[in-house]
Amino acid sequence: MHGVTRAFMAFVRDGDLPYRRLIVNDHIVDEAATRLKKQASMQNAASFLRTLDESRLYQFQTVSEAVFDEAKATFVEWTDLDAAFTDFVVAAHMNTLEVDHILTFDRHYDAFDVTTLPYHSQD
Repeated sequence: MHGVTRAFMAFVRDGDLPYRRLIVNDHIVDEAATRLKKQASMQNAASFLRTLDESRLYQFQTVSEAVFDEAKATFVEWTDLDAAFTDFVVAAHMNTLEVDHILTFDRHYDAFDVTTLPYHSQD
């Protein structure tokens, strides 16, 4: 885990930040578990999946068909943004859930109307 992310998660877990639950969806779980399996180990991927099941810090939300359709339409329309389809799904899901903060280092989210945490410059 990235050092800044580790510190952020400790602050959330200890109640030092206003975020009480972190929302994850099926697309984020898929992307994270696959990346852990391929770049670390199956043990790390399995540990991640167990953590999601056991932790009260994470709230799992399934992406609806309407959110998926919204993401598809935006993905096709925004031809100048070199972002993954998952980014569009997450942004559409955040919009539907009225969530405006995202824990990410992915600069593609600067194109969406969200606040990235940890904050980074939008230049």
